[in-house]
Parts: sequence; structure tokens; C-alpha cells
Amino acid sequence: MNFTDLRPENVRARFKDSDIPLISGTPLVKTAKKHNAMIMAANIRCRLPIEGLARASMATGAPLMYEIAKSELGYTDFTPKTFVDAIMEVNERLGNKEVPFAIHADHLGVKSLDEVSKVSDLIHEQLEAGFSSFAVDASHMPNEDNLKATIQLGRIIQDHNLCLEVELGEIGAKMGTSEGFTNPEEARWFIEELNRAGIHPHLLAINNGSIHGTYFGDAKEGIQLDLTRRIYEAIQEWDVDIAQHGITGTSLDKIREFIRYGIRKGNVGTFWQNIAFGTAMDFQGNAVTLPDKTYVKRPYRGIPDELWEQIVQWSKETGNIGGNIKKANKVFADQFNGLDERYKQRITVHTFEEAIRLFEATNSIQLSDKVPEYFQ
Repeated sequence: MNFTDLRPENVRARFKDSDIPLISGTPLVKTAKKHNAMIMAANIRCRLPIEGLARASMATGAPLMYEIAKSELGYTDFTPKTFVDAIMEVNERLGNKEVPFAIHADHLGVKSLDEVSKVSDLIHEQLEAGFSSFAVDASHMPNEDNLKATIQLGRIIQDHNLCLEVELGEIGAKMGTSEGFTNPEEARWFIEELNRAGIHPHLLAINNGSIHGTYFGDAKEGIQLDLTRRIYEAIQEWDVDIAQHGITGTSLDKIREFIRYGIRKGNVGTFWQNIAFGTAMDFQGNAVTLPDKTYVKRPYRGIPDELWEQIVQWSKETGNIGGNIKKANKVFADQFNGLDERYKQRITVHTFEEAIRLFEATNSIQLSDKVPEYFQ
């Protein structure tokens, strides 16, 4: 199917002469719900994994969301415009005309009501750049303030008829305890109040035991699926599905179960960074680390060992150890972009292989064939 006429207005305005199938995230999520599947959302922190993800999506017919969080814009070399341009360039070069994808603004974080105006400005910049899906995250604030901020910012996204994700319960809060977990009754209240204000989100991101990034030391993946189901059931009156954050370090067997618990969008971020850096990973995709939170590098994976050693030295000198090694994505962006083709190719191949496994686990193979049903 030709998706050209189905692209959102902001995408058509930015890419008048393109027929690349960048569409809203809404039909992807709703098609996944109808056909018992889940959409994978890949956080991109550098350009190296993009081609492998695009090739895997095209090869399998699995729709994909490419995403970047507001915080990631601060420690990568991307702006909203260059992020969209990077995704479009790869899909143009590979000739993708038939497998739709969305570009998602992840975690538009609002930590106080005073920040709403600044986040609003960012949303407008992202709309102009061609983003087609958005996640308003005011979960750091008390529920009433979360509601106020989400109504104000959600209205901008809804006015453009794009996919809207909201959040209740800060992801990763109080790791190792149930404190801060999203409460089903509060979730029902939140979605009901949003709808009463005329805001109709498609997805709710929740705190159900996941974290962002790497599990260090004795920490283990702890996503509570029974809780997830209770939250999902509490918000079905408004046809809202669950967005699962923090999937890196989760087994494929468990990811296959997600669909049964109302999860329609799953965020995978640090995992692609692990592939690009060439760090060793366990069978669940969690980085292998030492007690001092340093990483193990595989010489046959990812970037050259010499570049990795530069990153390690920089991380020690600047204190960006453990999870903060992610900040290397900005500092070493020029070296990443200028890598010899053989290193780029092995990252692409590894990304391709792992993306296909995730597409299989999310039951999204050939789901692109079903997306046109949404528009009929």
C-alpha cells in the first residue's frame, strides 16, 4: 500500500517530495491491539544502529517506532530536526516505501508546572521536524499537577491528531521495592480525568518494576505483569493500552508474554547502545559489568577496541561511569559517524539479528500488511 496520503499533516509539510511511510503512531498501536501484537520502540542515541533496525523492519514487515527522549537530546548529537533527518535518510536510501514507522518523542519530562511552557516549545519544534508520536511525562510531580501538565501538553498533540502517550508512576522509582508503583485505581482516575478534559491518550506508561538502562550488581529485572494486567483492565473503558519502558535486560520469553497483559508498545534503548559499543551482554541483553560498574568489551563486536578504550578513559576522567557512559554518545559522535565501513557493517548486522528476534517476540512480523485496515 502507498502510505503517502496517510502521513500526518506535519510530516507532509516537512517532506513534500518524499513517499517514505512515516505515519502517526496511532494506527501502529491500534493495529497491534487488533492483531495481538506489540510495537517495538527503539531509542536511538547514535546513528550506528539505525540501518540495522530499518533493514530488519523492512525484511520482516514489522512496523517500528524510532524514538528519542528529551533527556537523550541532551547527551547525543541530535536535535529534533537532525534526528528525523537521520531516520528518513536511511529509509530513503534503503527504498522503504511499504513498511510504516513512527518517530516518537519519548519522555517529554515535566518536573514542575513552571516547565510546561518550555516543553510546549520543544513539542512545537518536534512537530515542525516531523515527529509523529509523543509521550508527555509529568510523572515526577504529584498526580494533580501531572494531570494539569498532561492536559495542557496533550492538547497540542491531540490537535495535530497524533499518537499520545501519558505517564503515571515514575519509571524506575524506588527500585527494588513496590513504592512508587502505579496504582490501578489511580490509573483509572488519571485516564478518566484526562478524558473528562477532552484529552484521549492512546497509551499509558507505568511504573511496574522496570528501570531504564543497565541492571548493575545484584539488581534483576522485576516487571510485575499481574499488576500490569490490573492497570490495563482499569483503563479499558477508554481504550487505552500500556507502554512498557525499560525492556533492556528482559528475556525474550517474558517479552512474548507482554501482549497478554495489554502492553502494545515496548521501549528498547540501552540494548542498541550495548550493540553499538560492543559490550558483552548476558542472554537477556543486559550488559555484563564488573563490581566497579565498568563494562566488558567484546573485540569482535561494535566499535573498534581503540575507540572503546578512549571512551573508558574519558568516563574515568569525567566521572561518567556506570549508566552515565551513555553521555559518550555526544562526546564521541564524530568518531562514531566516521568509523570505517567494516565496523559500521558489523554493528548493522548485529542490530539486524537482534531486532528480528524482538519482532518475533512481539508478534509484529508482517503486521505492516494489517495497518491499512485502520484507515478503512
